[in-house]
Amino acid sequence: MSGLNQFAAYLFSSGDAFFVGAVLIALGRATTWHFRRHRTAKWLRLVTVLGVIFFLLSMTPLPWWLYGLCLIPPLVSLNVPFRADDKARWPRIVRRAQPIVELLFLTSVTAELIERHRLHVPPLATFPAEVHVIGDSLSAGIASEQEPLWPNLLASEWQVPMRNHAQAGATTASAFRQAEEIECDDCLVLIEIGGNDLLSGRDSQQIEADLDRLLAQLRRSRQTLVLFELPVPPIPGAYEFARLQRRLAHRHAVRLIPRREFANVLLTPGATTDGLHLSHSGHRALADLLLRVMSPTHK
Repeated sequence: MSGLNQFAAYLFSSGDAFFVGAVLIALGRATTWHFRRHRTAKWLRLVTVLGVIFFLLSMTPLPWWLYGLCLIPPLVSLNVPFRADDKARWPRIVRRAQPIVELLFLTSVTAELIERHRLHVPPLATFPAEVHVIGDSLSAGIASEQEPLWPNLLASEWQVPMRNHAQAGATTASAFRQAEEIECDDCLVLIEIGGNDLLSGRDSQQIEADLDRLLAQLRRSRQTLVLFELPVPPIPGAYEFARLQRRLAHRHAVRLIPRREFANVLLTPGATTDGLHLSHSGHRALADLLLRVMSPTHK
């Protein structure tokens, strides 16, 4: 994967395209207004169009109605002549609505920043008595791998008992059997699941029902739950998947490893063997991510 393609993949799968799109829309509207009498104004409006595309393809789980309120006015205004001497009713309406649109943009960007911060997993207060991992092949590895997996690397650094229940090919439905193997009240459960559901095109409502059941099962005891927010590229079903991850994290008081952090690991050169499965350096990078964001504040 070339550097440009890799950057584009990170930008969209991490959700950071949302902020790039917001900046481009604001820049496009500002420059179009400033150069409204110049012949280049129509070309500058393409910046707004590009921003809208980035905004939508980021798969940021905002409500659709907020997307509409933020994006429809700028798109409509692309065909409105913003001339100071234009007294037609429609241009005046669009111009007067512009401050409201800008406020909505600011609100949506601020809300996304707050949401990311609020769901971000905090450092542990102390080392857990046990660590359990629920996941698929990203955590279980593949048959040809001989190097330590990220759960083993994490256990070695923290020096705590680790049980890796992950299975290659696991989905949110089959992961419930992994959860039944966990018998502890004071332990940390790391949940990396859902990639196979998303890539197979499963119905988002069924995925949500299965993940909801999984988290509810784990919440019956005093376990600390941490869910990997999976990167979501702009593919069918990705928006619904992104929304259900955050919705269930709220419902079950589960903290998230943000998808931008996870995407940064997966898209690091050499981190995967085939674009999907972690290499030795990928397992090391994922373990280092967890060590960085979760290591207890004192030993």
